[in-house]
Amino acid sequence: MADWASRLREWGVETALPFWSERAWDKRFGGFLESLSLDGQPVTGDTRRVRTQARQIYVFARAHHAGWSDGLDLAVEGFELLERRAHAPDGTPGWVHTLTASGEIESPARDLYDHAFILLALSWLHRVTHDSHYRQLADEILIYLDTHLTRPQGGYAEAIGAAQLPRRQNPHMHLFEALLAWYDATGDQTFLTRIEAIYQLFSTRFLDRDAGVLYEFFDADWQVTADPAGAVVEPGHEVEWIWLLHAYRDHGASVDETILEFLHAHGTGIGRNRGTGCLVATVRPDGQTLDAGSRTWMQTEWLRAAAARQRAGHRSAGTELETVCDLLFRHHLDPAIPGGWIDQIDASGHRVADRMPASTLYHVLGAVVDAHRADTEVAESAAKVL
Repeated sequence: MADWASRLREWGVETALPFWSERAWDKRFGGFLESLSLDGQPVTGDTRRVRTQARQIYVFARAHHAGWSDGLDLAVEGFELLERRAHAPDGTPGWVHTLTASGEIESPARDLYDHAFILLALSWLHRVTHDSHYRQLADEILIYLDTHLTRPQGGYAEAIGAAQLPRRQNPHMHLFEALLAWYDATGDQTFLTRIEAIYQLFSTRFLDRDAGVLYEFFDADWQVTADPAGAVVEPGHEVEWIWLLHAYRDHGASVDETILEFLHAHGTGIGRNRGTGCLVATVRPDGQTLDAGSRTWMQTEWLRAAAARQRAGHRSAGTELETVCDLLFRHHLDPAIPGGWIDQIDASGHRVADRMPASTLYHVLGAVVDAHRADTEVAESAAKVL
């Protein structure tokens, strides 16, 4: 375990974070760039997704909290600029969906996925600064979701001012993650109540226990859409839910172990490309592959799931961690400029990506955090033996 963990932690802390600290910020207009070229140069003129801004704020705030980066000023400045540009700039509540490169509103839609990541960013800003302004903004977002996006069938509408169908599990998964972060930061039980509501939606609507799969798309009543396109499974999300549910269980929640097992079995079994070894993008519930290509984030989430399983006592997880870490480096990290990644490969393992999306850094940091945790636990165990 220490080998994979030390390798990934060293790459993340010593190479990736300094690389992105120097290149992530738009020196002309301010804010975080959407992507870099494969040789590490800024890609300018792209639409700026609010979720990407929030993810980068989270990265630099959390890295500062861990003592790996002096990027707190970058996180704070990034949020101040985002708040000015995207927080109700048109006079209506909520945060807009996208901005132009120079900071004007491009899409005024209110998107659940965006708000989930703003909440995540706010949780870490609050944790490292103890500034009550961040908690006030988080409470405001939750009131906004309750008032404008809550739906009687359960959960939240995916958007206001944009397509509301199909309904999707993914934004709710990230809201689950953000609420866990807020509970960790504050200990406020009201966050656990909200988390439990999403868990109930997950376990009764998103999951098909008979088929042993997690669905992505639904109609307005949370039924898998009749169109065959609705019966889509993303193995990357199946494994992402594994570590999230382990984190929830660590807070004393009751999580059905059979759910964790069939998510792992399907995600890393049917959901795996036999040629590259990586998780594939999408499959049918019966295992028919729809897109056998892969992206960096899928392997980082698989690694986090394996790390959670190891902490829970699964004996095979140590070997799995070595395997996933090797796949991550072989296909995505080693072929790239130091500190970057080849974000997408095709079914044969050939490079598809022509740039490095900045939003992937959020996923990468999560894997580095778990690598550091594993390395620390090994060192502590060795010290006890001595």
